[in-house]
Amino acid sequence: MKPGDNKIDLIIIGAGSVGVPTALALAQKKIKVLVIDSLASPGQGQNKLAIGGIRATHSDKGKIATCQRSIEIFSTWKETHGDDIGWMQNGYSFHAYTDKDAKKLQDLMKIQAAFNLEINWLSPLEY
Repeated sequence: MKPGDNKIDLIIIGAGSVGVPTALALAQKKIKVLVIDSLASPGQGQNKLAIGGIRATHSDKGKIATCQRSIEIFSTWKETHGDDIGWMQNGYSFHAYTDKDAKKLQDLMKIQAAFNLEINWLSPLEY
């Protein structure tokens, strides 16, 4: 291959919380990446699982670490890349309607605390 050829090494479908950090990491390693998304800028889409956001409140350490990195990338996007992607940082609320749900969420909080996630348990009176 000659210099200047437009060879693409990898195509990533989706510029969301997985596609963007993957593309950035590969591009930093000089791998030519093409990202295809239906929207004009990264991080603008949504899916029924993430409801358009990035959250690190998962049960699996791989998902937590990946989303923590995604949050880091998206939250500094304007400073790093100059584009305003409309980043807003807030929180999520998971409701426990039964004692079983409450136990499951409280057990999950122990895993998430190991990753320094800022998670609090609120009683119905505090919420």
